[in-house]
Amino acid sequence: MILQTVLVLVSAFTAQTVSAATPIPSGIYSYEDIGETGKISIAFNNKGELWFQAFVINEDGHSAELTPEDGKWIPIKGNKFSYNVKTDFYDYTLEGEFFPDEELLELKDNFKTGTPFGIGMGLAAHYRYEGGSFADKNGYIYHLVDEGENAVLAAGGRYSGIVEVPESVKFNGEDYPVVGIADRAFTGNYDVTEVRMSSKDMYIVPGAFWGSGIPYDWDSLEKPGYVYPDKDLFEFVSPTSKGEEYDYEMDNWLIFKQNCDRLFFIRDNSDDEDAPWGCYLSDPEKARGIHYELRTLDVLRKKMFRGYDNYEVIALASDSQFAAFHQFPSFSRWKYPEPEVPLDLVYEQEIAEKFGRKIMYSRRVAELRESNRCFGMVEFEHKGGEAMVAFVWIDYGTITATYSKKAEFNPEDPYSIWNVDLEEYGTPEVISIALDPQDNPIIWFNHPAPESRNIMGLRKVGDKLVPFGEDQWYVAVD
Repeated sequence: MILQTVLVLVSAFTAQTVSAATPIPSGIYSYEDIGETGKISIAFNNKGELWFQAFVINEDGHSAELTPEDGKWIPIKGNKFSYNVKTDFYDYTLEGEFFPDEELLELKDNFKTGTPFGIGMGLAAHYRYEGGSFADKNGYIYHLVDEGENAVLAAGGRYSGIVEVPESVKFNGEDYPVVGIADRAFTGNYDVTEVRMSSKDMYIVPGAFWGSGIPYDWDSLEKPGYVYPDKDLFEFVSPTSKGEEYDYEMDNWLIFKQNCDRLFFIRDNSDDEDAPWGCYLSDPEKARGIHYELRTLDVLRKKMFRGYDNYEVIALASDSQFAAFHQFPSFSRWKYPEPEVPLDLVYEQEIAEKFGRKIMYSRRVAELRESNRCFGMVEFEHKGGEAMVAFVWIDYGTITATYSKKAEFNPEDPYSIWNVDLEEYGTPEVISIALDPQDNPIIWFNHPAPESRNIMGLRKVGDKLVPFGEDQWYVAVD
């Protein structure tokens, strides 16, 4: 699965009564053109109110978002509708007309001044109705899958509170089992606080809750673990014993740098006392632990691990629920020995004042490609037999969260707790950066030097970066 950037339009208009025979059928409409695809979801709820969601994917990866809270829906007339949003920067109108004989929905963009989309993008196209897509009485859109035998919740509508996903849904007089939630089903639903599954067998596609108000339950869900690759980046082993109740059929996802994709369980040799634990460099296929297989096409797998050789990488294995709550954007750094860039002087001065220490080194460790947001770290001058580092998250030019760590320091030992003062080691290696539904970063990283501290993660809570997983993700090198 390749992560793609999208253009999203999510809105609803209130209290509009329509006749029982609605001129525009509820469901999913889509189109595909050279270098671009688009999809629209339309539904009427049991009050006769329209819910509309549309997105366009550009092959160049350009992304833009329209937030329509200040916009205005113009009521449906026959098989036509329109929507207008006007700001100090643009005046934009979207017009839609449905042609029932062809099951086509035509959208037209009218840019009176400016554009909310940027880079010449728009929604104008002919979208064809996808058979097997429909809405229930509450306005939730489903789509038939598995050759028409099952259904997935494909679009959640703009509703609030707790959403109950049923075991089955009725369409054309027949009941269809609901087996999961599709990608971006709840995008833009900031008023939805929880989604409850009626069956533990239902799956959640990564990205299903991206851009929503659904929080991640850090306390009850298992944190992801690290896996080590073989030389072909094909088989991965997790040096963790899952125990008798571990569900080997559970969806696991490999998350690294540019991409994430499904991992398939192969075998568990955690009880093999003759096999070594951890990153067994000479023959990782025989390492002790749980083994997975990445069945991604070779060309995509190489892109996923661009800039790395075998054994240099450690990736994340997440369960389906964890992956579903986050989006995994790529970032700028790939691997040492790329030039290491210090933080700007203004950030160094702010951090020095905050912690009352003089900075010895600083590093801009990782930067999100699509925004002015970055992760950095500094090491302070050693003081009183103590070494200290601070991790920094910077949002659009402002330091918004920090985390500091102290350790005893032996003046006769040239190593610090993170070795950031030694060129041959470089900085801690960021494995991935995610943004949770509240747009707070989650940063997973490790250090290539085995004598360094355990692999860990940091997540932003208020103005702090809170560590997690240190006792769980120790890297053992045999």
